[in-house]
Amino acid sequence: MFALLPIAGGVLLGWLASRRVAVAAEIVFVVIAAVVMISTAPDHGHSSASMWWLAPVLAVVGAGALLVGFRVAARRVPAT
Repeated sequence: MFALLPIAGGVLLGWLASRRVAVAAEIVFVVIAAVVMISTAPDHGHSSASMWWLAPVLAVVGAGALLVGFRVAARRVPAT
């Protein structure tokens, strides 16, 4: 469930926030999601070491979601 935080948060931040704030918040979202998923892996039948591969993948997917948000924000037409 926490893997959705960088994805949904990245799109929304890229769309609604300034670039500097969006990038900083996305880094925080990825770190939170990775820490929670790694620390709760034993509760779901996995070892903590087996989830370490997930952090880089989550960072790449989060960055992609942030870029999608930036693209959506660039396509917005200002109201006249």
